[in-house]
Amino acid sequence: MKQFVWGLVCGVALASSSVAFASSSIQALFFPAHFEINGSTVSLPPEYKVLQVEGRTYVPVRFVAENLGATVDYDPSTQRLVIKNQKLDITDPNYATVAVGNLIVTKEGNQSKVTGQLQIEGVGNSQNSIEGILSFYNANQEKLGEVMIRGNDFGVVAKAFTVYGSGDYREYKTAKLQVQKVNDEKIAVEPEIAYENKDFHFSLSLPKSWEGKVKVVKSQNEGPEATFDFVNQANQAYGGVIFSLSVWKKEDWEQNGASALEIGRTVKLGEQGNLVYTISRPGDVQYDLVNEALQAEYLQMASYTTSISTSFQTTK
Repeated sequence: MKQFVWGLVCGVALASSSVAFASSSIQALFFPAHFEINGSTVSLPPEYKVLQVEGRTYVPVRFVAENLGATVDYDPSTQRLVIKNQKLDITDPNYATVAVGNLIVTKEGNQSKVTGQLQIEGVGNSQNSIEGILSFYNANQEKLGEVMIRGNDFGVVAKAFTVYGSGDYREYKTAKLQVQKVNDEKIAVEPEIAYENKDFHFSLSLPKSWEGKVKVVKSQNEGPEATFDFVNQANQAYGGVIFSLSVWKKEDWEQNGASALEIGRTVKLGEQGNLVYTISRPGDVQYDLVNEALQAEYLQMASYTTSISTSFQTTK
């Protein structure tokens, strides 16, 4: 017997609900279908349904997206359905084999709901326990809040997680991961040293392991009042710039800042008085491509850039 659903039908249902928003009622037929995704047969859970409406087949988007390795969620405040399936690019430089990414942040009451994926490289199974903190920062590198990620079934295949934190993180610009435990082993935190620039009134926290490996070179670029290049000395012959911190006059930033941000390698750190501070990653290779040891040293140091940017403070 054919089964019909009368009413309002969502073409790409996020969950098992058949409620959607439309201007009129339509007729939908429950449509029997088997799924083959990337060569593998995947069973449709009973809470999901496939519908046929006016000759078109409508499938549950969450089921399809997650089986294609993506994260998916619906933001009711903007009525947006968000799907992300990119490389996991948020890491902790103190434990770089753990990566997080494909984050979707929505608001539920006084909390932020964070959906994402986590992956551990170099492990042979999917029964690894993780504890870590994921912190969120706005465009001025002010902390919005944090969530705790816990689980005991993570491995080499990216696995979805959903966690909640107090506050509103939807406008975050930077996310920072700190891995605390892996398989009940506590992960050591890199000691820090302070860098302070008294002329332009700012400070940063740098990894203690950088002592003797990095020097700060003041350069003059078009636009900023001053630029300070943090250079890996071992790779200085190849450039060696790990990141550059630039200080702008506010009127110059208002004229040129938008174009600097559009390039994608520059992040605004903050403001004080008539000054605006930014941090930029280099746009070309800055290390010896032949010497693997020099390459590894540079890339390890560069992996701290996000963490360093969140330590930025203005001083008097």
